[in-house]
Amino acid sequence: MNLSTCPRRFIVGVIMLLLTAGCAADIPTPTPTRALSGPTTAPTANPFFAGPPTEPPPDIVGGPGQNDPTAAALPNQAALPPLPVGTVQGLEQTVELAAPDGALLTGGLLAHSEARMPGLLLLGPDRLSWGDFPARLHAAGFTVLVMQPRPDTARTDIPAMLEALGSGIADPARIGVIGAGTGADATLRGCAAAPICAAAALLSPLDPGLTTILFQYNPRPLFIAASIEDEQSYAVAQELEANATGDAFLQPLERAGQGTAILQNRPDVGDLLIAWLQRQFGG
Repeated sequence: MNLSTCPRRFIVGVIMLLLTAGCAADIPTPTPTRALSGPTTAPTANPFFAGPPTEPPPDIVGGPGQNDPTAAALPNQAALPPLPVGTVQGLEQTVELAAPDGALLTGGLLAHSEARMPGLLLLGPDRLSWGDFPARLHAAGFTVLVMQPRPDTARTDIPAMLEALGSGIADPARIGVIGAGTGADATLRGCAAAPICAAAALLSPLDPGLTTILFQYNPRPLFIAASIEDEQSYAVAQELEANATGDAFLQPLERAGQGTAILQNRPDVGDLLIAWLQRQFGG
């Protein structure tokens, strides 16, 4: 066939057909896609609140098992320490908590039923030596745990007491300790080892070696009271005030006795201490 004699349109058609056939050979076969048989699930909405990523949800802060090692380690439905035992005597409920060495420590708890209040741990020669001072602290808006420290294990016992106090019954951000006599020595030793202790009050500290421990406690607030006639205690109190780097307050007294007896002989010292604590904890 002589292409020169073919109509021009026929020739163009043949050329287009050849070009289309060549291109079609290069087109890949489409890959089949899967179709979903049901509707897709929408992203889960934030169940808490739209706040900064570093700020925890307000309705779970401090709740059992939330950011609290003591609570998180307990079995499901277990009660938080300290555990109530016996009957309530007036405002005070007898409680028990376990020391790190497994020993059961007995104390008295004066708690509030409303929102968590600032917590205070009282350490004295015995639980009854405080008189009505725990009740006065409770009336001033504090949750109070009264314990008798073991001198040889203060650095481990007191942090356990403070963790129990802040685990469910008091505000863990506002925890303080008041110690009297040998309890004052135990207070500074225990608070030096426990960052949860935000403030400490010492009535008649006795051990001259407390000054070497103070640097672990600094710069947290420190209240000290001692009778001038109690020469050893007053010398220790002066040394502590001189070496404290935070808010340190020393109240010298005359013929006020020693330890918890100061609160019985000079009720105004109790008022002064309560006002100081309220200032520290925003009460």
